[in-house]
Amino acid sequence: MITDAMYALVGLGADKPSSLEAFVECMCQAAMKRFWNGQAGQLSTDGWLVAWVLTRPKGALLQVYGNSESQKQQLLKHNSLGITMAGLDDESSSKHLEEWLADAALPGHVSADAWHVWWQHSAEFHELVCLALSHTLYPRQPGSAADSGLVHLPRIAEHNLRGPQLDSAHTSDLLSPATGWALSRELPQEARLSWARVYSSKHDGRSWSTFKKAIERRGSLLVLVREMPDEGCAPRVFGTYIDNDLTRNPGWHGSSLNLLFTIHPGDKLPPGPVVYRTTGFNDHYQYFNYATKTLPNGFGVGGQLEHFGLWIDSGFTNGHSNAAATFDSKPLSTHTEFTIDAIEAWLVRPTQRLDSDDEEGVQKSAVESNPEAAAMLEMANKTMYSKQLPLPTADMETN
Repeated sequence: MITDAMYALVGLGADKPSSLEAFVECMCQAAMKRFWNGQAGQLSTDGWLVAWVLTRPKGALLQVYGNSESQKQQLLKHNSLGITMAGLDDESSSKHLEEWLADAALPGHVSADAWHVWWQHSAEFHELVCLALSHTLYPRQPGSAADSGLVHLPRIAEHNLRGPQLDSAHTSDLLSPATGWALSRELPQEARLSWARVYSSKHDGRSWSTFKKAIERRGSLLVLVREMPDEGCAPRVFGTYIDNDLTRNPGWHGSSLNLLFTIHPGDKLPPGPVVYRTTGFNDHYQYFNYATKTLPNGFGVGGQLEHFGLWIDSGFTNGHSNAAATFDSKPLSTHTEFTIDAIEAWLVRPTQRLDSDDEEGVQKSAVESNPEAAAMLEMANKTMYSKQLPLPTADMETN
């Protein structure tokens, strides 16, 4: 079997001891060079990446390191793909994951059973190996990347590699190669292939107007925020993935594929980004509105009006993050209210539009032309009979 061959090749057996942690670290270094256009210098600051890869199949590992046979059977029955189960509390899970990481760090301490479970359920590591091999076997030629900032993976990626590659002109000040790759694992497949930075407060200036134009009706987006550092605390980087177009709308819209996330929340296991997915509790996926007098002006995700899971005010100085039932998420920022230090927006899947999709020239209904009034009526549960009726025209008035 390939798992047995890899176990021998890596040298994890006692007769030829080697460390699984060292092997994974080597793969991470090579893979990030492919992922980030040969510029993986920041990887050294992401010490969590190796531990993140090692502990990704959390539930599967707890089959081996669980406390009791009943816990193992529960995990085997409900969690064969390595998704965290509520049957093991956080303290117990962390203890067993620490045992696994300790074995992975020592030569000859990873058993064949543990290796089989980890290898079979570690999709992320399989992709790391593919990335590392593609960097070695298919090195990128200087000048081969497009200058537009929208860079595609080579043909070898079409079946196995799913991760964007960025040119040096469009690297991120908020994402390292490791965090970018880890976040890309959480996105839909079609949103992993090509990323283009469409806004950076550092490079494009601190402007709501510029930010708004960069993200409105563009496609699927990653929006990242770094809060202003608090005394005695390192600043957090957090954000959201928006699957559908952001359109100016006084109400909630969007897709259940939206995400909230925070990066480097602390030293708890498992390490890496913490991602919150929609729960189905409500459909408050995204809110995007501006130039109104009675409704919030800005960009929000999850929660309720004035109490968003993530909120960026149109003043472009402050924001807030509350616990949100939409994602079952905790506050992303250090404090509920935060001051914005930096913002980036990345277009990860452009919307394909026809000329006929342009809103200009399309006649709106009476209600659509008065979005604030419509929002008030909806919040009051009033039936809007005129929603589909067009505004009167000169031709209509003469008849």
